[in-house]
Amino acid sequence: MPIRKITSSPKVLAISLILAIALLMFLGSISYKQIVQLGKSADMVSHTLEVDMEINQLFSYYAQMQSTELKNLLSHDTLSISSYENYKPEVQESFLKLRLLTHENPVHQKILQAVRSWQDSLYISLEIISNIPFQKTNYSSKDREKITKVSKSITQLNLLRNQMYQEKQIQLAKHKAEYRNQIFFTPLTSLLLGMFALVIFIVSFIKINSQRKKMVTAEKFLQNTLSSTDNIISYFSPVYNTNGQVEDFTIVFSNDKIESVIGLKSHQIEHRKMSELFPVNFENGIFKELSMVITEGATRKFEKYFEFNDNKFWFKTTAVKMENGVLTTSVDTTAEKKFTQNLKVLNEQLEEQNHNLIETKSFLNNILESTSNTVSHLITERDLNGKIMDFKYLYTNTESENLTGIQVAEVIGRSISKIYPFVHESGLYDLMVKCADNGSIETHEAEYPLKEKQVWVHTTINKLNDGITLTSYDSTQIINAKQRLLELNEQLTVQNSILNDAEAVAKIGSYRWNIKTKKATMSDNFYRLLDCRPNEFKPTLENYRKFIHPKDLKEFDEKLHLALEKKTINNYTYRIITKNGKVKCLQNTGHLLKTEFIGVVKDITNELKNEQKLKDNYLELKRTNSELESFNRVASHDLQEPLRKIQMFISRISDSDSSNFTEQQALYVDKVKSSANRMQTLIKNLLSYSRISKKKKDFVQVDLNLVMEKVQEDLEAPIRESEVEFVLGNLPEVRGVPFQLEQLFNNLISNSIKYHSILETPRIEIACQKMERNSIAADFNKKAKEYYCISVKDNGIGFDQANAQKIFELFQRLHQKNEYSGTGIGLAICKKIVEKHKGHIVAHGHVNKGATFYIYLPV
Repeated sequence: MPIRKITSSPKVLAISLILAIALLMFLGSISYKQIVQLGKSADMVSHTLEVDMEINQLFSYYAQMQSTELKNLLSHDTLSISSYENYKPEVQESFLKLRLLTHENPVHQKILQAVRSWQDSLYISLEIISNIPFQKTNYSSKDREKITKVSKSITQLNLLRNQMYQEKQIQLAKHKAEYRNQIFFTPLTSLLLGMFALVIFIVSFIKINSQRKKMVTAEKFLQNTLSSTDNIISYFSPVYNTNGQVEDFTIVFSNDKIESVIGLKSHQIEHRKMSELFPVNFENGIFKELSMVITEGATRKFEKYFEFNDNKFWFKTTAVKMENGVLTTSVDTTAEKKFTQNLKVLNEQLEEQNHNLIETKSFLNNILESTSNTVSHLITERDLNGKIMDFKYLYTNTESENLTGIQVAEVIGRSISKIYPFVHESGLYDLMVKCADNGSIETHEAEYPLKEKQVWVHTTINKLNDGITLTSYDSTQIINAKQRLLELNEQLTVQNSILNDAEAVAKIGSYRWNIKTKKATMSDNFYRLLDCRPNEFKPTLENYRKFIHPKDLKEFDEKLHLALEKKTINNYTYRIITKNGKVKCLQNTGHLLKTEFIGVVKDITNELKNEQKLKDNYLELKRTNSELESFNRVASHDLQEPLRKIQMFISRISDSDSSNFTEQQALYVDKVKSSANRMQTLIKNLLSYSRISKKKKDFVQVDLNLVMEKVQEDLEAPIRESEVEFVLGNLPEVRGVPFQLEQLFNNLISNSIKYHSILETPRIEIACQKMERNSIAADFNKKAKEYYCISVKDNGIGFDQANAQKIFELFQRLHQKNEYSGTGIGLAICKKIVEKHKGHIVAHGHVNKGATFYIYLPV
């Protein structure tokens, strides 16, 4: 009773009600909080899936951008219909959405900052490879490096995606732990709440119903998310054998994406075993990976090959242990795998093509570098309207250095107008534009200033893609040869004309006679020698024999037969009777050239007559020389004998009676004595002049230094008396007659002493130099290649240059006898001696400034 009272006491009941209400409120609040947490967990799961979906979306865009640009590059897509630029708005939108979704996660925000950096790097790399010229079929190392940078950017982005996945899994595991804690208290709370359900039904119903609606909404959102994602999300429950080991899995749940892989809807595979539907998973390692998640409890990531109904897939899967089963999120990487495989195949093909291209390039380079022509390739530089503004060098071989003198490195990448501006003036540039626009093959030849000289260059222009190829070579020699050929043709024409005139003047005719065909030709003047018109008769042996003198016909036939037999023609003379009846003597000469006798006939009729006259003149000259020799004997003895007696008697008169002479008588005696001495000197000089012989048997090697010593000894007295200063150079040895060379220099030095100046000390300079005949200005017959030029220079009274030739003539004097003694024969003797030695002598003088005599003797 007391207990019942206590329990039924209003106070106790009130307290109990209060406690119950308090307990109900406490339990209700706990239940409410757990339901709220469950809602938040559902929201977090939904949020996690949304983040996962957005991550996959963003990084799939990156992969598609890479795939698109590499496809454009490999397929030479010049239209660029598909470009990475098309994905940039979607990438930007996805990136901003992902950053918004993860704004409360600092780890994801930090990763997204790195993603932004590598995204910019990817844009730059894709922009670079998009600008690689599409017409190139051979990728250089720089181009391959650019492509590698794209792959590097994608790799870094994939690594960042994996980091985001890891962070997502960590958050998911954290939420899962929280979820489990909440689930643990929920049954107890629900039981307690059930005990107080009737009491607080209305309040609890309102709260629970409100939270239920939120959970339904969250569940629908989660379902929509699962159905709209590109990933396959499944939940597997393990099936254990009697030993407690996992032997199979039951498919508890899978989203609708599974239908695109196996062709079955998700509800058709639920609660079915993996071994029944996907036995291939036991072979490809998927079952093993899921079993390890159950046994180890750790999250595992793997990429496996999956084949179902002849459909082949690659999936990258993240498996997480959830409650007693495994939750898997699989990403279809089949396209990426195929792309990777295709890229590998393309890389292999590209490497093979590169290898072939390298070999081809090496072969072509060897050809281009070994050719003697200059080969260059230029691309057009156009304005916005497509008009060609210039041409830029892409390639030129090393032969261009030999042609232009400009290094290859200085040409590549530069415009032709800047390097060779003269192509505009020559017309080559206009032809280049014509070829580039019309595709026509053009040729051009012009003269250019190259390597500090004028060079003729022949150029062929061919169109290649949007550029042109120039093939050039130095045609200077060809042009010069053509010009020389034209000149030779003109000279030949002139020479033929001259030859015809010469034949007429020299009375010569030419002929050609083929001994096999018996055909012959005769020059026009040959016909004229026969008093015939040119081509008046056919030039045959039978027709020509009619002109041969009957008395010489037999000898003519014998000479002809001998020529045919021995294949040679000896010079012979025969007579002809011309058409007008004149008798002429012809001299025939010729030679055999292959099968033709080429010969010349000359009319020597007048020469034979002149030869006879020459013989007569020779006999007359011989007689005259004999008389001259007789005169020399008379002059040397008979003429000098009376002169000696005159000198002897004048000397006796002077010695005996000179004291009795008047001044006038003494003057007369001195004049007679002077005239006698002068007459004696004149006779001696004339004898010396006439005795100079041209016989070479007297010639010996003569040292002119010894000759000068002998001359100085002979002239010792006048040299000492006039106090002459000698300057002697080193003189050579020459072929000559010793005493004549002594007389030559004796006469020259005597003249220098005789005509010395009284105003200054007499000075005579003798020097020698060797000279090429082409460098000698003096005009004489230069038969030797080299000559010694011996100069005898004085500072005497000199002479007027107008008399330079006169002084070498016999008996020519420039001064009166009372001024300077002499006969006027000395320099004439000098000239005759020099000419006898096949040399030449000239004089240069100035009045009161001295004279210089130049003697040229052959080396």
